Amino acid sequence: RAARGDTPVAATEAARERAELLAALRRNPGVRQLATNPLLLTILALMKRQGVTLPERRVELYQRYVETLLKHWNLARSLGRPLTRDLDLIETLRVLAPLALWMHETSQGKGLVKREDVKRRLASLFAERGAADPEHLAEDFLGGVRGDAGLLVERGLGEYGFIHLTFQEYLAAVALAQRGQQGIGPVVDALATHVSDANWREVSRLTIGYLGIVQQREEAATAVLDALLRQAPGQPGE
Repeated sequence: RAARGDTPVAATEAARERAELLAALRRNPGVRQLATNPLLLTILALMKRQGVTLPERRVELYQRYVETLLKHWNLARSLGRPLTRDLDLIETLRVLAPLALWMHETSQGKGLVKREDVKRRLASLFAERGAADPEHLAEDFLGGVRGDAGLLVERGLGEYGFIHLTFQEYLAAVALAQRGQQGIGPVVDALATHVSDANWREVSRLTIGYLGIVQQREEAATAVLDALLRQAPGQPGE
């Protein structure tokens, strides 16, 4: 109605989009799991409204989710007000992915890290990238992904976490996959270390999926799996 007016055409389009979204929820377990969260269901509807076809593979779905949050979410909820900042998708992910990996390593499955620890880690990441004022950039970055994109939220007194653990797992997987640009060794070593940890199972799957599907490096994804099979870390069969 907001875009087309309260017309029969708008009602027909809304009914079609609703039916398509519900069909995607029914046939895709990954979509259905996320849709149990009201905020994530809202973003699914936003993606559908923009004409995005919801992917069948989880790793592609999470990629679209993060892109929507960083590029479109703040605009969609601003209701015409000017945006406070415009997040650059590629540059944001280059910092957000290693932050998520560090949080996953630090939080032991809880997904919560102290605000000051998050700021220190962000400053360290910006310093590694040669930034002139890493502390200021860390504060500004945190405000962007928390206040504008809504990816990070404050839970309790001074603790931060992602709006859904899924995003921490996906972005941690992105960071691990990026380590394999020069060779698969670092990826294999990281996954082998955590093969027995249930908190890392989804991260491991998403890392392989990101290599093979998002980066379209099928041979690299296969090589990582082959290397893990040869090493056979953890308990027998794990």
